[in-house]
Amino acid sequence: MNLGILIVIVLYLVGMFGIAAWLRTRVKSDDDYLLAGRKMGTVLTATMLLAINFGGAFVLGTSQDAYAVGFAAISFAIGVCAGLCLLAVFVAKPMRNGGFTTVPGFLGSRYRSRGLQLLLSALSVIALLGILAGQVGAAASAFGALGLGQPWGAVVGMVLIIVFTVVSGMWGVAITDFIQFCVIVVGMVLVAVIAVQAAGGLGAITEAFHSAGVEQSFNPLNQGWSFFLGAALPVVVHKMVGQDVMQRVFAAKSGRVAAGGAALAGVLTALFAVVPALAGMAAKVLFPDLDPSVGAVPALIENVLPVWAAGILIAAIISAVMSTADALLLAAVSNISQDFLLKVRSIRESPRRQLVWSQALTVVLGFVALGISLVVPGIIQVLTMAFTMYGSGVFVSFVFGLFTPFGGKWASLLSVVAGGAVAALGVTGVLVVGGLPAIVPAIAASLVVYVLTALIAGETRAGAGWKQELEAKQEADVAA
Repeated sequence: MNLGILIVIVLYLVGMFGIAAWLRTRVKSDDDYLLAGRKMGTVLTATMLLAINFGGAFVLGTSQDAYAVGFAAISFAIGVCAGLCLLAVFVAKPMRNGGFTTVPGFLGSRYRSRGLQLLLSALSVIALLGILAGQVGAAASAFGALGLGQPWGAVVGMVLIIVFTVVSGMWGVAITDFIQFCVIVVGMVLVAVIAVQAAGGLGAITEAFHSAGVEQSFNPLNQGWSFFLGAALPVVVHKMVGQDVMQRVFAAKSGRVAAGGAALAGVLTALFAVVPALAGMAAKVLFPDLDPSVGAVPALIENVLPVWAAGILIAAIISAVMSTADALLLAAVSNISQDFLLKVRSIRESPRRQLVWSQALTVVLGFVALGISLVVPGIIQVLTMAFTMYGSGVFVSFVFGLFTPFGGKWASLLSVVAGGAVAALGVTGVLVVGGLPAIVPAIAASLVVYVLTALIAGETRAGAGWKQELEAKQEADVAA
């Protein structure tokens, strides 16, 4: 590796861990570790929400998809933007003001069902671990730029992520997510501008895609509605029910700040979405026969960028992976810590013990994800299917539970099972409904089951009085 690139990356990593060490003194309780004391302002809330998305899938995945299909690759980013805007308008404020720490915790409270909370929390952890294991592969690719091959790139990358998260918790994540977002934007804008210029401009890119059989290459719908919805809809749902997203909402200092941060994140996503796509499309001109295993961005780093720009971009990719991985890791820890361990009196009554358990869980879950990635990589796809099942099953209960008193424990439980089952059939290819993404029939099935069960079981007003009970509990907690 070029010495200049190595120096840039090492300095970047040293800076990140220096910040983590500086912030470790702020982590004095489980609330500090998992939610940064609920003190995040609008800008930090926004960049934390953005950092979840700007991982390997967004930066590397969008550019690689754009190499093949042009602007249709920004379908995912459009879904992210739409989801964040819906989160800002409808969800962030009431969820933050409710004082919750996990999505399953909210649903367990609203539907007065401890069993439902544990079921959803377990499914959430499984799904988060699957996606985290996928990020291990991205970490291996990023650290491979330092000359580390598999499995050492994965091991070194994941160990650094674990150590960083254990030392500083959400405080470190919040501050470094802001820095990482800036690095990612600067790095990817540089590569896009340099690559487009090297490719001969937008006209040359359009002609290259036309020759490859892709018409209207700068139209996000050039692959049709099925492709667009398949990429966009799942992430829209995720932005409203995903624990990794909601944990950032819960960390905001108020409901108003949470909503403002989500709105700002949505706007910034819209502005940035085209950048990795342009880089990938330019690579189509420069490397028309590129091996898919190489990837558009790595090819640009190796063949087009000057040393200084390559160093910034590799640091940006490492930033993207770390941002996503630490979000997923803390989300999984939060599910286990808040939904399971806090019910144990000896842990609940000792703030210090809560913090130690959460830090220990961070180490354990991090190495579990690493082991999954290295030993049984084929299971990652199965585990990530659980995320579709989780989102499909939870979404209807979440919406009804947050906004209406309609539906109770049985309506929620059976709709979760129905939505998850139909989603499983969809993602495995057993059930295909008119080319629609699996999440659409799954949510439809969940909705039908929810409504019918609520009517049959007499749960049409089961949630009445719940908000008053919640407010009374919050007042009692404050008084205590």
